[in-house]
Amino acid sequence: MPTDGYSVLVTFPTGDFDGDTPFTLNPFQMVFKQKIIVVTVAYRLGIFGFFTSMDGEAPGNFGLMDQSAALLWIKRNIRLFNGNEGSVTIMGHGTGAVCVGLHLMSGDWTDDMFHKAILMSGSLLLDSSVRSAKQYASSLDELATAFGCFRRPTTKMMDCLRRVDAQILAENSPPIDWGPVIDRGLSNTTTPFISDHPNMLVHQGKLRRVPLLIGHTDMEEVLELTMGDMLEHGLGAEMFETLLGDVVMGDLAEMDFNETLCGGNMDIVMEAVQYQYKPYPPTTDPVTLRRQYIEFATERKYVAPTIELAMHMSQQADTFVYRFDIKPRTAAALKDIPEWVGVPHNFELIFLWGLPYWLALADQMQWDSADKRVADIVMTLWANFAKFTNPTQVGVYIRWEKFTVTEPGVLIIDRSFNMSDHTTMSFDAVKFWNHYYPSVINFAAQCCNATYNGGNRAALLSGGSLVGSLVLAIVILLQSFVYLHTTHFASPT
Repeated sequence: MPTDGYSVLVTFPTGDFDGDTPFTLNPFQMVFKQKIIVVTVAYRLGIFGFFTSMDGEAPGNFGLMDQSAALLWIKRNIRLFNGNEGSVTIMGHGTGAVCVGLHLMSGDWTDDMFHKAILMSGSLLLDSSVRSAKQYASSLDELATAFGCFRRPTTKMMDCLRRVDAQILAENSPPIDWGPVIDRGLSNTTTPFISDHPNMLVHQGKLRRVPLLIGHTDMEEVLELTMGDMLEHGLGAEMFETLLGDVVMGDLAEMDFNETLCGGNMDIVMEAVQYQYKPYPPTTDPVTLRRQYIEFATERKYVAPTIELAMHMSQQADTFVYRFDIKPRTAAALKDIPEWVGVPHNFELIFLWGLPYWLALADQMQWDSADKRVADIVMTLWANFAKFTNPTQVGVYIRWEKFTVTEPGVLIIDRSFNMSDHTTMSFDAVKFWNHYYPSVINFAAQCCNATYNGGNRAALLSGGSLVGSLVLAIVILLQSFVYLHTTHFASPT
């Protein structure tokens, strides 16, 4: 045993905040082979963990507070299990990664309770990851109606809901997508857990200065995005544009402006997205369009947020970034998955938790020895980070360079384990989603406000008019010029 005790890896499980967080992965191989302590944290979910009444009666984020309490317990008690309370790494995948990211900016709630962080396939910086409490206003009305409670005052509604049996409350509540909320100003007695949107907190420098390991797979939600006929035959041109439009509509709906959407401004945003993702020369080939759509979804939801967070964290602590490109060679592990599919969401967990060593396959089939070797390497990299900060400290002969602003290197975890170059990692999409696209969305939303509220003057700013188009062009050109001359972001060589 190390003199100071074993390093501790605290994991927040994958799933979602609304009740689907199963503990299905066995950490024995990681513990046995890497000699670290693994702690898995359970916390309240759904209405019990994230209900908010939009005031001090129930500000919300109780599930996150549970996690904070667990980290405090670990700090005070892990020494009793031969653990080192001075070497605690928090790790999460998917929703768990969002939790880890929120602890990076939670202020006093987790002060000095962990020392490193690992985020895997999580989308912390998306607008939908954290909401304003007022977005649940209509949900509270539904909930009060469903259980025959007075909606106001809030104290009466809370008393009424507390009298409902927990099982009945869980099973009969309206379908509400509970999750983390910005709870600043909701309570006079507790410090807010999330004082602002994560994007704002990141840009304000409200990040805990701890080493970070972060990454994603190369086709995160491919199986969810391409179900049925699309998985086998590809994507038609009309459906391609419809799917892109649905995302744009959703992004515009997240903006805090009048509910009346302006068609011309919708077109402005669509043109920007199509410029980035519509194949050129034009094609209606369904396989090509399917590939473009998967790239669009992965880069928007995973690649760009990952690099954005890494950019900020790397300026204050050691940061390591990866892209996971290895699928298992064992045929049984890839059942019903077409050959063209890359690495879907969750598939890196096969190697991280050493499944080839303990998960029994159907028909007594055996895992390919190559998958066991990859699992050994991945477990070593992650455990090295938890123990030494350097993922390649011992046991592996791999070059994994730190991610920096001027040298944003990414480890491509494939059969070669090489750092990225211009052929394996393009940052054009990162710049589009993190810098250009938000400018277009904001401009479109402002135009929509002006068009709806400003009469004839605002009509000149409508995206559907010539003047509006010229204004947009000038604004975006100026923003692009400023960005290109001020950014420190450089592609790796």
